[in-house]
Amino acid sequence: MSVDLTIISPLSWVQDAFKEYFDKLHMSDSSQSSIAFTGTGFTKEKTPLSCDAIQMKPQNHKENERVSLDGKAISTTQRTASATRAQSGNLFDNWTATYDYGFEPAREITNTTAVWITADLLIANNAWRIRHGLSPLLFDAPAPDWIARLPRKLTQRNVVIVSVSEIRAWNELPEGLGERPWSQLSRGRVPEFRAARRNLGELQHDLSQAPENSLITINTHIDRIREEWCVIVSGGKAAASSGYCVHRSGDEDSHDILTVFDGARFHDSYRAAAESAATQAAQASHLDNASIIVGFRDFIENKMPLPPSAVPQPVIIEADPVWCTTPYPFQTPDEINAFLQAIADCRITQSDDGTFKKRNGQSVPESDIYVPDPWMVSHAEHQYDRF
Repeated sequence: MSVDLTIISPLSWVQDAFKEYFDKLHMSDSSQSSIAFTGTGFTKEKTPLSCDAIQMKPQNHKENERVSLDGKAISTTQRTASATRAQSGNLFDNWTATYDYGFEPAREITNTTAVWITADLLIANNAWRIRHGLSPLLFDAPAPDWIARLPRKLTQRNVVIVSVSEIRAWNELPEGLGERPWSQLSRGRVPEFRAARRNLGELQHDLSQAPENSLITINTHIDRIREEWCVIVSGGKAAASSGYCVHRSGDEDSHDILTVFDGARFHDSYRAAAESAATQAAQASHLDNASIIVGFRDFIENKMPLPPSAVPQPVIIEADPVWCTTPYPFQTPDEINAFLQAIADCRITQSDDGTFKKRNGQSVPESDIYVPDPWMVSHAEHQYDRF
């Protein structure tokens, strides 16, 4: 079965990351994939993939090797998926990818097109589509209160989801959150309100321009987080994983991190625990597709693989939609194919009878459909007004 994938982003490194994915799939036995580029200065003709992708792997290691925290090579061609990992199989044997910089509305998307898109460009495209009598692009996403409904053993902290109007009426923070909890927009991002630790005064001040009905996630601070992993969940199970970042400072308020794209190295022994925690979180909340961030406390300098008993207990940090998840440097064709399949599975269309369905015909409750925060909508909805 073949599938058309459209990638919409103004960032050239996103293009390069997906090109690297397709280079790897193109070199595998089971895929005959191609890629095209649309937008200013690019052709719409689909051509075989080139191999001029960015190098996101540490240097001086072979193509099929990962690098652990100690710098030792770890074979990816021989690594066996954990018991909780979803197997990608050959659901889609042929991918055709088109890249669009998003300089203008994406006019050629059909009901069967799989789409990776940044959230702001989704808002802009849907505003344009509605103005022109077209149905909006719909995707599934974790509910805004997803993390608040998880078992505490997975989150290890207190979490509340509240509206801006409620926060403005507070005289003190709810009990159990601490004096300076983390706060962020529940469904989206805006430059005026980045994820940060805030006391009540700072929180109310930073929300002074926010719409009354914006939802805010407030978390108890998790101390000593040193390493974070991204796990792609597909069909309710972990399907791919990658180290995301290493916290370089012990300062509780520090944003001093080194990401996988900057050459950060990770404990490969954490992988199975991260995937297991993400699968537990997905199954406990009936979550089909998501990108789940899993954290590990403390820093273990160990040049040898760790036994499971020595791996710190994982902490679920957050969950994001797959269709706008950073294209991490997944190394094996199975992981890459699983990520791409998860993107395709996120697409939702509305039938003539008003029901919502996924590509496989599965019905979807309206509550599973992504609805951007009104604050973010106000930033992005007029981007294509001139078209």
